[in-house]
Amino acid sequence: MPAQDLQHSDYRIRKLIGILGLALPLLLPLTESQFLSSISHYYYLPFSSLLFTIILSSFGLFLISYKGYTVDETETMSDDMLTNIGGFAALIVVFFPTYCLGSESIIIDKLCSAKTYPLLGHNDKLTNTIHLISAGIFIFIMGWMSKYKFTRGNDTSKNKIYHICGNIVWTAIALLILLFVADLIKDGFKITNYDVYILETIAVIPFAISWLIKGQAMEDIKQLFTQPTK
Repeated sequence: MPAQDLQHSDYRIRKLIGILGLALPLLLPLTESQFLSSISHYYYLPFSSLLFTIILSSFGLFLISYKGYTVDETETMSDDMLTNIGGFAALIVVFFPTYCLGSESIIIDKLCSAKTYPLLGHNDKLTNTIHLISAGIFIFIMGWMSKYKFTRGNDTSKNKIYHICGNIVWTAIALLILLFVADLIKDGFKITNYDVYILETIAVIPFAISWLIKGQAMEDIKQLFTQPTK
C-alpha cells in the first residue's frame, strides 16, 4: 500500500487512545483500593464511576474524530468507518452500563439489593446484554485495527508487534465468550472471582500499546532524551 499522509491530529489521537487504554484497567482499582469482577462494575462506585465514564466517553469521541488512512482497493472498510463503529460502541457502553450483580463488592451488593442505583445503573438483563455486545464490538475493532490496519504502509518494522497485540486482544475476547457461554450452561460458573477483569485487562493493554507505538510515542520519548545540549 502506498504511503499516505496523516493529519498531525491523528498521531495525537493515537497516543491519547493508547494512554486511555493503559489507564482504564490500572487506575480504576487504585481509585477504590479494590478489585471488582469486571472493569465495567467500577461504574457503581463513587470516584471510579466518574473516571470510568470520562475514559470511555473520551475513547468514543477520539475514535469518532480519528480519520486514519483512506481505504484502498484491497479493503472494504476504511479506518474512519471502523473507528466510528468502535467509538459509538464505546459510548453505548457508557449509556448502557453493566448490571450491578456479581461485582464482588459488598457496597455494590447493598446498592443492588436496595435498588438505589447510581446514574444509569440497573439490574436489567436486556440492558446488560446491550452493554456486553457493545463492549465486545469495541474491543474487537481495537484488535482489528492492531492486526490489520496498523500493519499497512511502508514501515513494516513494527508489524510483528501489531500482529501479536491483535492476536492477544482476539484471544482474550474468545476466552471471555467461552466464559459467558459456560455461565449460561452452568449458572454462576467462574474460574476465579476476577476472571472477567483479568481477561478484559489482557485485551485492553495490548491494543493500548499498539496505538501508542503507531502514534510514535516511542519516538517522542527518544527525542526527549536526545535533545542537543547547548
